Amino acid sequence: MTYCTIAEVKEAISFPSDGAPLADSVIGSFILDAEEEIEDIYKTKFGNIEQSGTADGTYSTSGFADSSKGWAVDSYIGYVCWIYGGTGEGQYREISANTATALTVSPVFTTAPDSTSNYRIIKLGYKNETIDGNGTNMMYVAYQPLINLNALSIDSTDVTISNVYQYSNTGKIQLSTSAEVQYFSDNNPQLIELKYIFGVYPIPRIIRRLAIVLAGIRTLTAQIAGTYDDFTSVSLPGGFTGAKGEPYMNVKASLDYLQGEARGIVYGTQSTGQVSGDFRTRATYRPWTIFG
Repeated sequence: MTYCTIAEVKEAISFPSDGAPLADSVIGSFILDAEEEIEDIYKTKFGNIEQSGTADGTYSTSGFADSSKGWAVDSYIGYVCWIYGGTGEGQYREISANTATALTVSPVFTTAPDSTSNYRIIKLGYKNETIDGNGTNMMYVAYQPLINLNALSIDSTDVTISNVYQYSNTGKIQLSTSAEVQYFSDNNPQLIELKYIFGVYPIPRIIRRLAIVLAGIRTLTAQIAGTYDDFTSVSLPGGFTGAKGEPYMNVKASLDYLQGEARGIVYGTQSTGQVSGDFRTRATYRPWTIFG
């Protein structure tokens, strides 16, 4: 599911239903562009719960089946499977493959699901990275909010995840006194190996609006740059009728307003002025709350 719909973008800019200058597929691509831009601004992922159900067969640490489903093959690669109830509750894993009725995850589950396992499929972020240590007992992951730390290795020593304190909204991870290693080694470069799930769900309303605005800006820009053949009917006395093209100033005014709204959302203040420069490089981190 995308952050917003084509219909929502059209409604935001009063897109013509007849003689439309852009195909829906083009606006759809603008929405995907907007999603990438938003994720770059906030350094996180936003997603809704796409699917849910209960495991009913082929149980293993690498995945399970749900015979009630009829998914398109491999349509959920890169999404996250969350076991939210029953056996294996609290586990999050990236989906590496799917058939019409089964999911395969990576890394494998610590506890294999069974017939009591309730799951959800969410479009969140997954990171598998090797970074430098800092010589202390705590660090911050690069992408936030942190949802679940799946694996941690320090200088080739695996650390039991239950021995790591995890702080969701700040992305902080801290080694407990029971951990196999007592500090994030900085003896040599890139000794820390991390695998973790991050992101926000459901998609906040303001992020949905930002996606609409950014896709709307791209759509209006394309209208201005291309041949805009949306015509407004004109009737004059004596029975004369005609049509005129959409005035450039009207489209440009809408574009300016949307640019100002985008800046207002990113900065946290409302503005109707035109954005100058690249507002992405000046965006500040907004602390998102994770909803289960």
